Amino acid sequence: MDDKDLQRLEKRLNYMLDHVNIDEFGNATEKRQLVDRIGNAKIEIYPNVHPPPHFHVKSPDLNATFSIIDCQHLTGVINSQTLKKIEYFHSTCREKLVDIWNKSRPDNCPVGMIENKKQLLPKNTYSPS
Repeated sequence: MDDKDLQRLEKRLNYMLDHVNIDEFGNATEKRQLVDRIGNAKIEIYPNVHPPPHFHVKSPDLNATFSIIDCQHLTGVINSQTLKKIEYFHSTCREKLVDIWNKSRPDNCPVGMIENKKQLLPKNTYSPS
């Protein structure tokens, strides 16, 4: 191997270390799961994160998080027009968000799967129990 080969290998290994989680058994999972895009914004879910179950919305001018359960705006600054787009996306793709959330949970994740269907009620929905 020459220096260029080693540099390419180092670059690829650094990329993998930045984008893949490896558990104690050597199993690899991606750090970010791309759910969808809204314009130039990426909707992503990260494995092994803090509660509550949430998704990230990232673009050059936006970095925000929202609850998967009810689309509550958790972090970041967002304008009302973009918020409406995200709320619409959430209302039409909630099951996809839950599916990707559940599939991306590593065994040792402090935030488990979303199992309770009552948690999936849309905002402002009343359900007698």
